[in-house]
Amino acid sequence: MLMPALLIAATVAAAPAGQTPGEVKTFKDWYVACDNVWSCEAGTLAEEGGEFTTAMAVRIRREGGPDAPFRIELSPPEEMATGPARLKIDARPPLSGTQDTEGDTWLDEAQSLAIARTLANGTKADLMLSDGKAIALSLAGSSAALRYIDAVQQRAGTLGAIIATGTRPDTALPPALPQLTARAASKLTELPDLKRYPEIIAETGCEYRMEGVEDTVHPLGQRGGLDMALVLIACDSGAYNFGSAVMVATRPMEDPNAGWEFAPAKFDSPTGWGGDDQVPQVVNADFTPETGTLYDRAKGRGIGDCGVASSHVWDGEMFRLSEKHEMGECRGVWEWPRVWTAEVSVVR
Repeated sequence: MLMPALLIAATVAAAPAGQTPGEVKTFKDWYVACDNVWSCEAGTLAEEGGEFTTAMAVRIRREGGPDAPFRIELSPPEEMATGPARLKIDARPPLSGTQDTEGDTWLDEAQSLAIARTLANGTKADLMLSDGKAIALSLAGSSAALRYIDAVQQRAGTLGAIIATGTRPDTALPPALPQLTARAASKLTELPDLKRYPEIIAETGCEYRMEGVEDTVHPLGQRGGLDMALVLIACDSGAYNFGSAVMVATRPMEDPNAGWEFAPAKFDSPTGWGGDDQVPQVVNADFTPETGTLYDRAKGRGIGDCGVASSHVWDGEMFRLSEKHEMGECRGVWEWPRVWTAEVSVVR
């Protein structure tokens, strides 16, 4: 099951200038995703219309660059993770690992490349539980997913490739991690009272405000001689997604009696909802003033196994994308893979 087209459109919109978020792809019963610095993840999906026991049962994570970390994780359903799991491929002996405090089992990292190759070339695999029971895993799509990782990480044709092996050395380096500066919010003596500015709500274009919804205002601090506040105006909503139009209110620092002026917040990348001619919207928003971070998480369906989640940091003038996760296929992947990341330094 794919998530609604409205959310898909948000995931393919333009990226921050000069860099592009990665993609999430589905190959039969496997998903794969890589971010902007070539950190990649591939894993199993739940059966179409079936139980979720196979979703994320195997996850393969590989960073970009020579000698980068390469881990394989076994994750049975929480209620079945009573002891370390094992991975059995065809008639080979089961592969064992170390269970962490969350119940997941990590296979020997030194053997990750060999295991991934064996898995992709296998015909049958089972997740062996500690009680002796086995969960059959589909390998359909695993080879294509791992080949995609080879391509993104520019390993195709090298000795370090998983599938697309060759004789060249594995030397490609991933792009540098984007550097962002976030401004922690500082307190203001007064915040705008939205009841005094009813015309602002009309200007956002929010047509379907639910009865009883509350707008919220957060201090952003002072900059360029202005008091600045973040205004989240409750907007279009549904059963499990609640939109908020994002505006920034300003007034002169020297004149606390002056009225507030409102303008649509600026973002360096598209947000969850709202077209080009609308005030930007975020979905299921949350703001952390200590780091100046605005979070949103739009679910593709109520149980939350698909959707788009982003975080944007306030740099004093606009919100910049610092992290993004997404999952377009609604097949049991609760931890959406990452497609964008940046290093954030917080200034207070």
